[in-house]
Amino acid sequence: MRNTFISIFILLLAVSCNTKSKYRKAADEIAANVPSAKNMNAGKENYHLYVPNGWTTTQRTVYGVDYYFLSAPKTQDDPNTNINVTTEHMQSLSLAEYREKSIESIQKAIPSAELLSRGDISAGDLKGAWYSCYLEPQGIKSKLVCYIFPKNGIAYIITAGTQAKDAARYSSLFDSVAKSMTFVNQ
Repeated sequence: MRNTFISIFILLLAVSCNTKSKYRKAADEIAANVPSAKNMNAGKENYHLYVPNGWTTTQRTVYGVDYYFLSAPKTQDDPNTNINVTTEHMQSLSLAEYREKSIESIQKAIPSAELLSRGDISAGDLKGAWYSCYLEPQGIKSKLVCYIFPKNGIAYIITAGTQAKDAARYSSLFDSVAKSMTFVNQ
């Protein structure tokens, strides 16, 4: 299982347009270990998320995985803060088991990953789980928060990341976006 692992890779890839950048090198390092995306793209539910003022949204398919990106305004000092959403079959795991497998997956793929904390989260009636960690692929100090909302055996995964130095500034915003998760009736 490697759901969040791919999300981290895409988080880095999204900011690595310059092939010589340190972000591109970090993405390439992680990409070498990206497994099959066969359990991804599982969700068929329409959902809605709060998009902060000034942020842009895009939908992209990368390495066979469908992503919905929310990207902060890019500055020279903050070129890579974003949030992405993916879906994956939970493979009959409980939410707690799924979160633990996700954490294990990150720690295996990125040895510098340091788990900071974990907990539960609610978005209206939706019950979910989250965890946060620091990562340092290729010397890029980043903080990642992963929110997981299960629905009908599918994990809707909201992965938010920024440079470690900006983590405190974005923490409540990342939580606000996750807590805005609602499923839209079709």
